[in-house]
Amino acid sequence: MDALAAQIFYPLGRAESAEITPAYARLVRSAAEVASDGSVQVVMPWPPARVSPSAIVGLLAIAAVASAEAEQVDVQGASEKGRRRADEVRAIVFPYARSTHAQARQVQVDRHALGAVNFEHLKRYMNAAGDAAKDFHQVLARVRNLTGRATDGRDYAEFEHPILDEIVPHGPPRGERSSNSTLLWRTRAKTDIAKQRRSGEGDDPAKASFFLYTVRAGERLGVDLRAITRVPDLLILDLTRHARNRLGWDWVKKAADMVACLREVHPATGILAITDDPWTYGTARFEILGTRRPGRNGKAIPATGHVAYSEVPEILRSSATGDTTFEGGGRIDVEGFFGDVDHNIEALRRLANSLADKGDAEGSTTARNLIATVRRTAMLPGSLRELSRFLERETSTAAADDLLAGYRVTADLATLNDPRSLASQVDAEAGSLSGAREIMRKLEGGTPMTTMLESAIQPALRSSSKSIFVFRSDLVAEFAADRLTASHPKLGARIDSEIIRFGGERMLKTVADLPPNSRNQFKRVVVVAPTRTAILKMLSQPWLPEQVTILADADTLAFAARDAERLAGEIDIAQLAARLRSFAARANKRVEEIGRHLVRFEMPTDDVDFPNGSVIDLSGVGRGERNLVEIELKNGQRIIARRSTGIVLRDDGAATTSFVERPASQVKKGDEVCVIGHGFVERARTLVNIRATAAEEIRDYHQLVVERFAAMLGPTVIAKLRSLVAAMGEPAVPAETARYWIDLDGEVDKPLHDVVPHAPQEEETFMRFTAALGISERMARTFWRWAVVAQRSHRVRYGNVFHDAFRGILTDPHAAMASNRDRTDEIRTLRAMAEEHVAIVDEVRSYRAS
Repeated sequence: MDALAAQIFYPLGRAESAEITPAYARLVRSAAEVASDGSVQVVMPWPPARVSPSAIVGLLAIAAVASAEAEQVDVQGASEKGRRRADEVRAIVFPYARSTHAQARQVQVDRHALGAVNFEHLKRYMNAAGDAAKDFHQVLARVRNLTGRATDGRDYAEFEHPILDEIVPHGPPRGERSSNSTLLWRTRAKTDIAKQRRSGEGDDPAKASFFLYTVRAGERLGVDLRAITRVPDLLILDLTRHARNRLGWDWVKKAADMVACLREVHPATGILAITDDPWTYGTARFEILGTRRPGRNGKAIPATGHVAYSEVPEILRSSATGDTTFEGGGRIDVEGFFGDVDHNIEALRRLANSLADKGDAEGSTTARNLIATVRRTAMLPGSLRELSRFLERETSTAAADDLLAGYRVTADLATLNDPRSLASQVDAEAGSLSGAREIMRKLEGGTPMTTMLESAIQPALRSSSKSIFVFRSDLVAEFAADRLTASHPKLGARIDSEIIRFGGERMLKTVADLPPNSRNQFKRVVVVAPTRTAILKMLSQPWLPEQVTILADADTLAFAARDAERLAGEIDIAQLAARLRSFAARANKRVEEIGRHLVRFEMPTDDVDFPNGSVIDLSGVGRGERNLVEIELKNGQRIIARRSTGIVLRDDGAATTSFVERPASQVKKGDEVCVIGHGFVERARTLVNIRATAAEEIRDYHQLVVERFAAMLGPTVIAKLRSLVAAMGEPAVPAETARYWIDLDGEVDKPLHDVVPHAPQEEETFMRFTAALGISERMARTFWRWAVVAQRSHRVRYGNVFHDAFRGILTDPHAAMASNRDRTDEIRTLRAMAEEHVAIVDEVRSYRAS
């Protein structure tokens, strides 16, 4: 590395020298280590940057040539300084793409130092026969003669030195190669340095001492690796985002296949994996390159890993650059939603995984595309209808149609719903595809992000300091500004005076580059609908406003928090690690507070009677956990719940009225609990429409049981019953008991209000019964709650039906309003009413029910 540090580099066409960034220095060091001992390492430059494998191999070759031990050699009878043979560098890059050369073509290598050290190597061959190494040194020694003059007779700074990409030749192990893949391909084409006799062995993949073998995704790995007759020194396994896209959704398997094939053909070759996000970094270390200790339950041993921070995403940085200091970001807030959108995304994710497991790669990819579209649409700062009108007004109809194509699901749904597709069969019961269609219909009228952004804009409108709002793109920022200005006239004036700035992802960097006196006037940044990677990149910026607010769905917040914790544990910069941990703690807390509810603005039917008294029992009945929590309130009421039951609390730390969810086991004295008791429910009845949800679910449940039982094996009802109870397993259920559950002829034709559920009364038995009929667990749990529990008349034990009906509306209001745009005022009124039903916790005790 000392030899590499002594080499002078220039940004293309510039006269000022620059130094290698810490990220590339780490990559080259790791490449040298795995090449020397055949080990494996994983390196993640951070923040994410496009890494050039060609640059890594070029820098490694320069270091190898320059670090060769000096010796005296005889040149025509005189003793002169020469060099011993350098360590050879032959590397493989997978998956290869021509775009990976881009960065290496922006760096020039000083001709004086490079030419001089290669000439010292060339002296070894003055009195001996040549080989491929001689051809390599002979070509590079010629760069001393470069002057910048091109073949047209003019002088150009970009031709005064060779570029990094032409220091090492590259090409596929077999087949044809491009013209820009040989030694000094660019310099020889543009200057007169090409007028030289040489053997050409330095460019021959079978003979070259320095060579980069390129293997593309989709190639026959075994054939390509066996075509490399001389053992390569290292494999550069590119697992950055663009490389993963080249490999496809199953990139983990394809990367593992490459590693396994390399170990079979060239077992001594070292491996350097390059990643650009914490999840991929962990996956590479444990799943792709990790090993296991001997034994059935052997512990996984991860591959060696390094995280290298570099503020500059390029290969070079100014030589005057000092250590990075971090400022701002002292207060990090997050806001999110779950609701129907994330519930549907979870269902679609299960569908995609199921299709992948069953071998339908194309269907799985389509399902994942559908997930991306649903999430992208839910993240809009306005409804799809409003976006369409905005685009048609600001552009042409044709341009608007093209821009809106990224928010359409029609084609993906048609593909997945095709009766001939595997997806239509797998999703027959879960209904995630029909759910996606319904979600998109709702997003036509409004999105959860709409109300979140409207709430977040209020402090900026009142504040005297400046604020930044960062969106995914400039187009979305313009749409948000247009929409919000119509309802907040003050916003337009503030945007015009630049007190509030709306912009895409570059906006924060633009402000950070201002002089300190100017940028420090910005005290707040609101990041709207970022991806998990965008969140981590933003938090890794050296300068941030003091207050950072992140608006995203709960799914994104949860994954980003997980990655932030991983990154904080790996990076060796204390200030950045503290910032990442602060975000992770706040995001995890907010996700837990939101809960994971399917938010529906509806009351349970009148058949469910809420406890009318001072005790609210949310513990339920039946088997299961009997470790309970009793919460005594200062108003004399008591709440009894299981330890994991979500309790709604008022959040005093929020600037506006906010409710959060917390497990009963974490409620403590002094907390303010929203008591969803008899008084709350009676007042809520005046605000919402009561739907016969439970009775409708019973009818659906009975119809499904009739169909599934009819399809069971057996010529008679008795035979079918025997098959049913056998499928239920232990403890055994008498056939006569099961007969009542399937004897539904009299119930199917009854008026809806007279329907009575024929079903097991214990949840565990009910779940075994529905599983034996082939009903999915998710659907069975829905039936259990609404078709069984909600029809019972116990006044005390089934308050959790009401509790669950309102919990999501209070803790996840943005999802509730997005799904019920015509009831926004009712939801706000309901939340305001909930303020009147808040009581302070006086005592909490845990006990075990008998």
